[in-house]
Amino acid sequence: MTPLLDIKGLDIRAGDKPLVSDLSLSIRPGERIGLIGESGSGKSMTAMAATGLLPPSITVAGSITLDGQQVVGATDRVMNRLRGVAAAVVFQEPLTALDPLMKIGRQIAEPVRRRLERDGGKATKEAVQREVRDLIDKVALPQPDRIINSYPHEVSGGQRQRVAIAMALACRPKLLIADEPTTALDVTTQAEILKLLDQLVRETGMALLFISHDLPVVAQVVERVLVLKNGIAVEEGLVGSVFGKPQHNYTRTLVEAARLFDEALGATGS
Repeated sequence: MTPLLDIKGLDIRAGDKPLVSDLSLSIRPGERIGLIGESGSGKSMTAMAATGLLPPSITVAGSITLDGQQVVGATDRVMNRLRGVAAAVVFQEPLTALDPLMKIGRQIAEPVRRRLERDGGKATKEAVQREVRDLIDKVALPQPDRIINSYPHEVSGGQRQRVAIAMALACRPKLLIADEPTTALDVTTQAEILKLLDQLVRETGMALLFISHDLPVVAQVVERVLVLKNGIAVEEGLVGSVFGKPQHNYTRTLVEAARLFDEALGATGS
């Protein structure tokens, strides 16, 4: 099966500083991959490179093929056609990704309208509103009328993240990139978002690239993981194998830290 995302020999640099070095990663349609490592390991840089979102000051070399299209060196026009269709991104803090001056209903409506026009459908007000309602139901947001007429700051962090997921789903992407989507949330809300993502990926057949430093979180939603350390891939394999019998010292350190953290939580009754 042809990979949906195929990264080969990726190098990302900021001036003379290497951020990601010789990274290769492929994701097939419907596959769920976890990209893990500490802050600064190059996880988000890789995701931004895959969607052409890196700033001009960052240089990229190597090959990134997204849905058959070469991303490295691609024009904005080409990338605008790919974003949302081939891949959509859910960022860590939706409050910074959402427009604070636009009501949530309008923000979800924009990608819905673009997708209807792209598919040759009629983007009538009624059709768009129907799709917006459907997306709100799909991500299990309560009180749809209130959500539609609220500004981002008027809803909770968990609800904002669900809105961001709804917007990502609006264009029906083939690949969903979730970049630390639960880090800023409390434990209960985090579990709800993970369950939602798992359900949506299963129902739609999307591929998933899930980026996180939290091993237990990653283990809940992906099948295979790639471990990054200082921008270099040090280990890759099935979740059970990598987390159960890690081969690299860095992965062992991550696994042990996650175990000790879980034990500490258990001891405090959290």
